[in-house]
Amino acid sequence: MVIYMKFQNLILKAKKAYENKQLHDALEYYLEAEKMVIGCSSLLIDIALIYDELKDYDKAESYYEKVLSFDEENSAAYYGLATIFDNLKQYDKAIAFYKEAIELDKYYYQAHFFLANIYDMMKETNLSIYHYERVIEIKPDYFYAYLNLGSIYESLDQNKKALSLFKKAETLNTDNHLLYFNYGVVYRKLNLIDLSIDNYLLSIEKSKNYAYAFLNLAIIFKDDRKDYQKAIEIYTMGINYHPKSAVLYYNRGCCYALIKDYKRAIDDLNNAISINHSLFEYMIKDEELIDLRKSSIYLKTFKKN
Repeated sequence: MVIYMKFQNLILKAKKAYENKQLHDALEYYLEAEKMVIGCSSLLIDIALIYDELKDYDKAESYYEKVLSFDEENSAAYYGLATIFDNLKQYDKAIAFYKEAIELDKYYYQAHFFLANIYDMMKETNLSIYHYERVIEIKPDYFYAYLNLGSIYESLDQNKKALSLFKKAETLNTDNHLLYFNYGVVYRKLNLIDLSIDNYLLSIEKSKNYAYAFLNLAIIFKDDRKDYQKAIEIYTMGINYHPKSAVLYYNRGCCYALIKDYKRAIDDLNNAISINHSLFEYMIKDEELIDLRKSSIYLKTFKKN
């Protein structure tokens, strides 16, 4: 009884430390508790999870393997191993372990979700769609499944289907900036430009941390509205929040070039190339910069390149 009480006290201390993000303290309590019991799957998995969060993947893997040594049908251990190899970008191993978790528990929606993510990244689109759909079947309120599946359909130019999925996602979460970014993408493709602008603005209002929202919004004003000054204003706002964004500097430079402000164009292109030198090869072929490349300031600046 005394040992049991001591064990429970250690577990409570570990959980409290974990809740307070004191991972090393939590780990010490869990490791002390481990000495008092044999074959406690949940305890070993909690230890593995902390090692994973501390990026000590070898120890995390060893603890999941401990679980499987006596509990070979533990789906959570297979899922934990999958997430380790997912983080390490060893995707073949991650896929195998996610599949093991699903084989043992077909309702393991987290395993379906992250397996779908990998398949999407690997361009295995049909498999990705299948697993996102499984997530939605199992857990109909899983916001990111709708968002990610909608993004896939948008990439396939099935824009109305994408839009319906984004609308479902919006019923679950109205605070996610990526949702409104994706709305902006689809509405522009459907030539609903005002709606696209409104949603990019809403995305930026929700979060200033996504440079591509500024980029895409500015491109609408540059390409669809031919309002270069407004585009420059948006690029400038984006650069204020993302001073290391090569793509924002580059595109603002293109706008300056289009209004013949070659000095500012060169400054921006220089900044873009200093951040991402591969843009130089793009710059020397970019049709928007044909007139700029004929200018003396361009030749003087880039002749050595």
